[in-house]
Amino acid sequence: MAEPYPEAVFDAAMARAGITLTDAERASLIAVSRHIAASTQRIRVERPVGAEPATIFVPGFSVPGEGA
Repeated sequence: MAEPYPEAVFDAAMARAGITLTDAERASLIAVSRHIAASTQRIRVERPVGAEPATIFVPGFSVPGEGA
């Protein structure tokens, strides 16, 4: 399991975003940050560019002889 975000890193991120938290909210978010980190590690997988549908879809483009 990933480690929770270091408090200094968490506080800096909240300050950059302009988010003000109560002490209870801050403690709760730092506690669950390990789960957020673990989730992002699972989805950050190197994939070929062609795996992204948006890179192969061209609006208005059609292959000749294949429908409209």
